[in-house]
Amino acid sequence: MRDEDVNYFSQFLGEFQGETDRGSALVGAALIDERLHRLLESHFIECKESNELIKGSNAPLGSFSTRIKMAYCLDLITELKYKECELIRRIRNEFAHQVHGLTFTDNKVYDLCNNLHANTPDGTRLDGNARQLYINSVILVSLALWYRPEYNKPDRARHREWSYQLSS
Repeated sequence: MRDEDVNYFSQFLGEFQGETDRGSALVGAALIDERLHRLLESHFIECKESNELIKGSNAPLGSFSTRIKMAYCLDLITELKYKECELIRRIRNEFAHQVHGLTFTDNKVYDLCNNLHANTPDGTRLDGNARQLYINSVILVSLALWYRPEYNKPDRARHREWSYQLSS
């Protein structure tokens, strides 16, 4: 990683890991959402209409859910990353829509977290520690997406000439 990215990510990790359960769920999902936004933005042709599709919560691709689906349908993320992002989104939604008292030990959140594929670096499962599974998953998915926009540059959509088109 570049130095500025290491600094940004280190600061994020410090805040992320120090959050409450609700804060961790919301902040972690926000990071993945932002990474998907950057990835989609880097894939579309450069024009005003592309920005209108992505920017803002009312934009067609302005929600976390639609960004996940679009990135998968454009083959910008693997099926495994798609499923992992969907679980992160569902966990985030549990916290976002519960007014009070939800933690990673809640049965529904706990079960969702135990479906995440985020393992420790040595490959051991963290069964029983739903919060740490969630944190690991967010970290691994965000790192996988970090430079994906740059890697995708050769495949970026671009204007082209079609053999049958309207004349100007």
